[in-house]
Amino acid sequence: MKKGPHLVVYDRLNDERISSLDFGTIRTGSSTQELEVWLWNKKDFTDAPSATDVRIAVRAANPYAEEIVENEYVMVKSDGVMDPDEVGIVDDEETEFTSIGGALLDDTKYHSIGEILSNCARRLIFIIDIPGEMEVSGIPSVIVQAGCMSEDVVWLYAEE
Repeated sequence: MKKGPHLVVYDRLNDERISSLDFGTIRTGSSTQELEVWLWNKKDFTDAPSATDVRIAVRAANPYAEEIVENEYVMVKSDGVMDPDEVGIVDDEETEFTSIGGALLDDTKYHSIGEILSNCARRLIFIIDIPGEMEVSGIPSVIVQAGCMSEDVVWLYAEE
């Protein structure tokens, strides 16, 4: 059976797999510090398929992030690549952040970053931009969602 793409998020030092981002305390009307992560496709596998039409979204990991995700105050950009095998992945070099929400299948909620070749990664940079009228209590945490449309989606228990 053919193995497909497998997207995994690593910390900014590219040492550990992570599942969520903690943004710390956020002041009303300000942006958070930038948090960098690496999104890998099949890290350390050189003959796996490319992940095409890669999409990024977030989900609230705690109650403090629910309104932030719902209102799309989380922003992301793709800027930087890691290509250990020198296969030629192209850097997006995005200069502007894009607001994202919590749905990989809703065109208005995700950010598309193109393709990630096997054993390659894209650097993703996240911020939260809070408007002046919103107060955040606690430390918001979000789960990074990454998906690709490389292969047809097969829904379990779907009627034929």
